Amino acid sequence: MEQARLPRFRSRSWRATLVFTLVLIGLLVLTTWNMTRSVALPEASRAYVRGDLALCLQHALDHLDRRPWSREAALWAARCLSRLDYSGEAEPYFQRAGRLTLNDSQIRAYGLVRGPHSERAIPIYDEILARSPENVTALRRLAAVELARNNTEALLKLADRLSHVPNGAVIGFTLRGVVYHNHKNPQQAVAAFEHLLELDPELREMPMPRRLFWSHFADDLIASGRIDDARRYLNKALEGAPDAELMNRLGQAYFLQGALDNAERCFGQAAEWDPNDHAPHLSLAKLALQRHHQEEALKHLNQAKLLAPRKYDVLYNLATVYRLLGRTAEADRIQEAIKQLRGNSSSSSRPTNNPWPRYAL
Repeated sequence: MEQARLPRFRSRSWRATLVFTLVLIGLLVLTTWNMTRSVALPEASRAYVRGDLALCLQHALDHLDRRPWSREAALWAARCLSRLDYSGEAEPYFQRAGRLTLNDSQIRAYGLVRGPHSERAIPIYDEILARSPENVTALRRLAAVELARNNTEALLKLADRLSHVPNGAVIGFTLRGVVYHNHKNPQQAVAAFEHLLELDPELREMPMPRRLFWSHFADDLIASGRIDDARRYLNKALEGAPDAELMNRLGQAYFLQGALDNAERCFGQAAEWDPNDHAPHLSLAKLALQRHHQEEALKHLNQAKLLAPRKYDVLYNLATVYRLLGRTAEADRIQEAIKQLRGNSSSSSRPTNNPWPRYAL
């Protein structure tokens, strides 16, 4: 009798064990889910989409306080810190996040570019380009870093790569022209800029500010002895909108050809368009000296000094005119001001001829 009941008892025991095991597994799954998820993560996501990076970061860090192994929370924190210009603080979180998507690698590298050690972005851009060789964004941002480092060899290689990828040719020839312009090779710069104009005659894709492009191009044409071409292109550039700086350059082209009346008209127009710019008054002063009108030159130089009291070329020309007029005491006073200015100047105040980072990013 007892032996007959034993199988049923064992059957019930097996079912109880199975139920207990399933309940235990369910509890473990639920516990695991609860340990890896929290309200903070979806809140972080929603805040990021809204552009509220500070709130997203707060939620991500809150989640990491309780679940430090969460790669997703680490990634949200890294994205926010990088975009808030805390690239150094973002690095440990990027490393905790594991393998990044191309987009997150771009965020990481771009944050480093904007930081004090932009060269740290180079290996990240190299990694992006190894995965996506025709990534124009990575190529142009890497170019910005290399231009800041004045790495000519790397820049010309990047320009060549850009010139051969879809949607990169205009950027590539722009970069090539800027590199040659900065390295005082006007013939090569002109060749690159002319090729750029063949590809993009309306300059719709060209990443430089238009004024900067036309200024570089005109200066390189003039340095190459192609003054007529410089005038032609500057007139074309001025058809779209008034620009005092370009009009002043057009006047300089006329001045170099000895067309002083046309030069004077351009300088006067530039001064009218931008009353706060000293350059047209300096140009008018040089033109007056060419005509041996020292008093008129003095008038324009005093106006230029009023607008730009610390410009060396203004002060040097002013001292020269005072000496021509026999006013040596005033010339000596200006010369002393130049010495003081040179003594107080530092390398950090020198202008840069590297415009690329301003528009490549």
